[in-house]
Amino acid sequence: MPGDVKYVTDEKGKRQEVILPFQVWKDVTDELEALREKHQILTGLQQSCRDVKRQKKGEIEEQSLEGFLNEL
Repeated sequence: MPGDVKYVTDEKGKRQEVILPFQVWKDVTDELEALREKHQILTGLQQSCRDVKRQKKGEIEEQSLEGFLNEL
């Protein structure tokens, strides 16, 4: 892949743009989407853990299974 990447530079030689094969771009964007999905799941799990701790302390009311399912 490194040989397939091309750079567009300004008059001082500073890289301004990158040109790469479409398949490389697709692979990168697919991986980015997968990482975004993982991040969203992990963020939800973190929030759930915080909520459970707050419920145990009595700071927030516990939710019934029915209430949880109604939110889905």
